[in-house]
Amino acid sequence: MHPEQIKAAIRMAGTTPAAVADELLVSRSMVSHVISGAAKSARIAARIAEITGLTISTLWPPKPAKPTLRRPNASSTRRAS
Repeated sequence: MHPEQIKAAIRMAGTTPAAVADELLVSRSMVSHVISGAAKSARIAARIAEITGLTISTLWPPKPAKPTLRRPNASSTRRAS
């Protein structure tokens, strides 16, 4: 979900991200970072999921793996003489 959707779900549940931070005794910025996906905290994510009634995988779906582009190494590009 988009971070604004997560914040809206928290507000619709009758609380705020700041209140979540106060309840869990963490900084408001940490809750914000977890909401945006910039940081991970199982405890904060679990509490947000509990408050909103949504699963963690719904709130933060797994990101698809990025394809790895590899350059051939020097030994595989040389021709045998």
